This record gives sequence, C-alpha cells and structure tokens, in this order.
Amino acid sequence: MQTPLVRVRDLRVAHGDVVALRCASFDLQPGERLAVIGGSGSGKTTLGRALLRLDDAASVQAADLWIAGIDVLRATPEQLRHLRGGAVGFAMQETLATLDPLQRVDGALGEAHRLHRPTNGAELQALLRRLLHAVGLEDPERVLRSYPHELSGGQRQRVGLALALAAQPQLLIADEPTSALDGPKARELAVLLRELASGARGWPQMALLLISHELRLVAACCQRALVLEAGELVDQGPVAQLLHSPGHAATRTLVDHAGMGTGAGSA
Repeated sequence: MQTPLVRVRDLRVAHGDVVALRCASFDLQPGERLAVIGGSGSGKTTLGRALLRLDDAASVQAADLWIAGIDVLRATPEQLRHLRGGAVGFAMQETLATLDPLQRVDGALGEAHRLHRPTNGAELQALLRRLLHAVGLEDPERVLRSYPHELSGGQRQRVGLALALAAQPQLLIADEPTSALDGPKARELAVLLRELASGARGWPQMALLLISHELRLVAACCQRALVLEAGELVDQGPVAQLLHSPGHAATRTLVDHAGMGTGAGSA
C-alpha cells in the first residue's frame, strides 16, 4: 500500500480559547489533487497553514501530522525549513505579501530555489526561465528583470505561484489562487494548476492541495475534496460524487450557491 505524502489524524487548531478547527483527518497521496472547500470562516486557510505550522500564535495538536516523512509536530527547526518551500510550496492568496517590492523577480526566485537546491549561474537562469514558462509567463526574460510593481495583477499571481514551485516541491498548497482574477483568467489558472500538478507543463509532477470556495475551479482541478463547515470536516469524497450527490447540508449549500450539480465532474 502506498505511503501517503500527507497523513493527518484528529487535527485541532485553537487561537487561545477559540477552536478554529477540530478533529480533521485525511490522507493525501503523492501526485493526488485534493481540494479543501467551504464558506468564509469555515477553517480552510487555518487547515492549510496548520499543516506547516505557519501561525506561531496558534495551538496545533494532532494524533498524527506527517508530511513527506516528517513528523510536523515534533520537527526540528531545520526539518521545518526543509518542509516550508522545499518539500512543500505554499502559494498564498495575497501575492504582494510574498514578494519584496525592492527585489527583482530573478532575485526572489533564485533565492527561493538556492535555499533548498544549490544551483547557480547559467544553470539557475535556465531553470528560472523554464519555471516562468511552466506557469504561463511567455516573456520570461522581461519578467525576471522586473520588480513586482512593474507587473500586472495576473502576472504577479503567476510569479507568486512560481515562487512556491521554485524548489520543485512534492506538494503545492494553493490558497484561494483565483480570488483576484476575473472569470476567464480564473479558468486559465485552473487548467494551469491541473497541468502543473500532473507534470504536463514540463515541471515535475506533484500533489496539489487547493484551498478554495470556487467549486468550478475545484471541479476543473481536483480529484477529491474535503468540505469544512465552522471548523469541522463534515464531508469528503471524489469531486464528481460531492457535486452530483452531496451528502451533507453544507455541501448541498455550496453546490446550490455555485449553480452546479448533475453534469458537473472532476478533472
């Protein structure tokens, strides 16, 4: 039986006396595309950040929390550095928060790659150009020379995605990646994420954990989904099954709100 890339059992996250997530359990296999869906405040981003212990103020507990062979709750600082940006890339919702306005794109991407995979000179520049092509940026030389403010919102979104992929991770966590994009651009990004995860764009295959409230994006990208409501994991299963025959009221509400249902399916 294949060892899961991510194994989570009874994950609980609290901020002081406020419990934000309780008793969530799931596995994520290598190369699998899994969505975490739910309404605003359901705990989606809390779950994603808890996997890497990104919020120092949060109390994270679990019976099991393993990623890429590392026990996250007992990990050393060095192991956590290996996970964050190395084994796991995290594409955040606010790309400007991840990009230094005083640093050109080539510097940011090169730094992210060298932190986990020592590469320099012409080899690094070739890899960065290939990475920008992989995320759909057709003028990599100009983009690499640019500062964040010189790029459009859509270009910055893709640079943020490239930053998360720079060290060729085993898992990409994408948090609401289409929140700032209009319909056509959101659909383009959905296809891009699916192709990147499957290795179809010349970048190494990886698992995808997509955090989103957009069910059409989920249907275009993912094979399986977890449904959160008020900090609880209330439903999970293949995307097509959840959209066709939602088993929980929270899932039915999401499907009805998106105008989806019979006839929808997963990628």
